[in-house]
Amino acid sequence: MGRGAELSVDNGVAQIALDAGPSARLNHALLVALDAALTRALKDDAAEILVIRSAGSVFPSGVTAPQGGGDDRDNLLADLCLRIERSAKPVIAVLCGPVVGSGVELALAAHYRLVHKGTRFGLPNARLGLVPHAGATQRLPRLVGAEMTLDLLLGGALLPVTSGKLARLADDLYDDTPDVAVERLVADLRQSGAQPRPTADRRDGFADARAYQAALTRLRPRIESSPEIAPKHILAAVEAAMLLPIDAGLAFERAAHEDCAETRQSKALSHLFHAEQAVAAQTRRTDLPDISTLLVLGGSPIAVQIVRAALDVGVAVNWAIKDPAQQRDAVGQVRAMMQEAVEAGKLPAARAKHALDALRYDVPEEMIDGADMALRATRGQRGVPVPPDMPLAHCLPGTDPRLAIQFVPPASKTRLIEVVLGPSGTEADRLAGLALARRLNRLAVVETTSGLGLHARLLETLWRAADALVDLGQSPFAIDAALRDWGMAHPPFELADSIGLDMTARHARAEGCQNWSGELLNSGRYGRATGEGFYAYPTSGPAEPDQDVRHRINKLRAPRTALPDDLIVRSVLGALANEGAKALRDKIVPRAGDIDVLSVFTHLVPTWRGGVMHAVGDIGLLRTVHAMQGLDHPDSDLWTPEPVFAELIKYGRTFDDL
Repeated sequence: MGRGAELSVDNGVAQIALDAGPSARLNHALLVALDAALTRALKDDAAEILVIRSAGSVFPSGVTAPQGGGDDRDNLLADLCLRIERSAKPVIAVLCGPVVGSGVELALAAHYRLVHKGTRFGLPNARLGLVPHAGATQRLPRLVGAEMTLDLLLGGALLPVTSGKLARLADDLYDDTPDVAVERLVADLRQSGAQPRPTADRRDGFADARAYQAALTRLRPRIESSPEIAPKHILAAVEAAMLLPIDAGLAFERAAHEDCAETRQSKALSHLFHAEQAVAAQTRRTDLPDISTLLVLGGSPIAVQIVRAALDVGVAVNWAIKDPAQQRDAVGQVRAMMQEAVEAGKLPAARAKHALDALRYDVPEEMIDGADMALRATRGQRGVPVPPDMPLAHCLPGTDPRLAIQFVPPASKTRLIEVVLGPSGTEADRLAGLALARRLNRLAVVETTSGLGLHARLLETLWRAADALVDLGQSPFAIDAALRDWGMAHPPFELADSIGLDMTARHARAEGCQNWSGELLNSGRYGRATGEGFYAYPTSGPAEPDQDVRHRINKLRAPRTALPDDLIVRSVLGALANEGAKALRDKIVPRAGDIDVLSVFTHLVPTWRGGVMHAVGDIGLLRTVHAMQGLDHPDSDLWTPEPVFAELIKYGRTFDDL
């Protein structure tokens, strides 16, 4: 909760110190306090220069729009930014820490910016399905041009103030105390006779008109082809910044914000953003152990990926591989991956060398000493004498009585891992899993179960539901098409081909139900790797529905009238959400939001749908239940909704409320 804004005037300098408390959140109450302090400072004849700064170590910021979790319902932030920009007295913003959203917009409105060297800027609005609403799309391009503006507005990441043209935002950088830095900058401004310098009048970012338009043109095809709404509006607003006067540009931005604010997509993305923040908070605990060296056991493909992921973030690796030939091949793969990244310009050569210098490899007995945590990443490693006080995690498919770490493939790139605590798992195991996630810069969904991890359960449910619809007379290609049109990047039968039908055929089905991957496997089809699965894979061009598969399936069950696409989608999503509801019932995860984060980061559900649990709420829980109950299929466990559905429907709630 915002605590207020303290105004002090000394030697002609009016300093407004914003006290946002530990949260450093710029909420409506703090905006009101800033507005009042600004009014007093502007009226005070003794105040020649205004300084807006933090009372703490982080400049207050955040997303103030209600749709993004803020409480600025009357858009006071936008009015404040205009007042600051139009001030008759020079205004300096002193920035420190991560400056996000509203904090960036306030800074852009100031005439001068004094920035700590460690400051990072971020505008996560697009990740929330929103357009900034206090001038960022108009003021930022005037200062840094289109390319850096779009990087900041569309990427959503926190970027260091020293990143490329972003450095133009800083009139001065400091690494001493803010007081000393303010005194120095004020002296410089007075000596130069500096006056108010409205960002609206700046043209630095428009100096190279050709580069400005080239940045827009380069991104336009990707943005226009994307189903996401906010990036289209942001691109248009940044283009308008160069063409329109500031007042018209700000009006354009406000209209774009309103167009996005109440859409189903912005609600989904906002929900996912906050669910992701809740998951990420676990790795920000202060009691996590330090992990500087990993012991990776075995040379399997997943081990190769884990080693690459660790080296990429500066973690030293002791790689224990018994077989000399496997050791040679595995280490060679890592070296080749690094070299390819260097040649592609994705990794500086010096950084690649430093990473490889942190890799040691030998037989297990020589690699154990000096490691902080061991990862069992290849079959046959349970006999390695890992010290009992060293955290040990199983990183292969399946279960472990204590701790399993499941990397979503490819492990070297995925942004999420599952920390699965088995029946013998301890709090120390939990902390070790979270520490690993933090050290690898990953999100961690923590699960407590004696069975498979949640991602494996959701995948199995996806194929089980899709097979059931084929049992009921639907074409696998129609099922895939309906789910792909809804936004699923890897629909079930295409995904089965990619993973391999020998893998998906292992899942048992209820009596009277068919595992269609197993049926095709029996006919000699193995999936994409061999060119024949549910789809045919020509030597060039995209995969094609295989008519022989259609005929084979129709011989084993009669085709029926095709279900509408929306009913296919509701049925499959209902089955997935029902599995999620079982995970909540069994306390595998504490929040429905955790399931949403996992379903998005494992690419089961597109980001802009907000996750599988949110998606069924968006479709309508009652409609979803009716779809599931209307299917006359023998797998009753799959299609019988958990009691929580009825409870939520009764009180007009959704899984977002859990």
